[in-house]
Amino acid sequence: MDKLELMQELEKLVAGNGLDADEIRLCLLLLTNCKGSRNGEIEYRTVKSAIGREFSLEKLKKSCRRLFMYKLIALTSPFPEGMNEENFIISYMVFPVREN
Repeated sequence: MDKLELMQELEKLVAGNGLDADEIRLCLLLLTNCKGSRNGEIEYRTVKSAIGREFSLEKLKKSCRRLFMYKLIALTSPFPEGMNEENFIISYMVFPVREN
């Protein structure tokens, strides 16, 4: 996976006001966490600790939907049923960079 190309794609979205600050932080955290592959797993408490305690479950869901909409990150497993603010594992994949 070419992380530099993905960062350039992210930069275009930031310049065009396509993503908010929490979405950018989440994308960078997930990209960093997946290490050289396109797949990753991260605990919700790690995300919350890195982004901030105010990063609620609803903000996480919204951010994940938006990252998917822009073809950056996709969840590979659904959020657990009836989940609340407890810890759980987020499984995801990073999309390959689109050809321009």
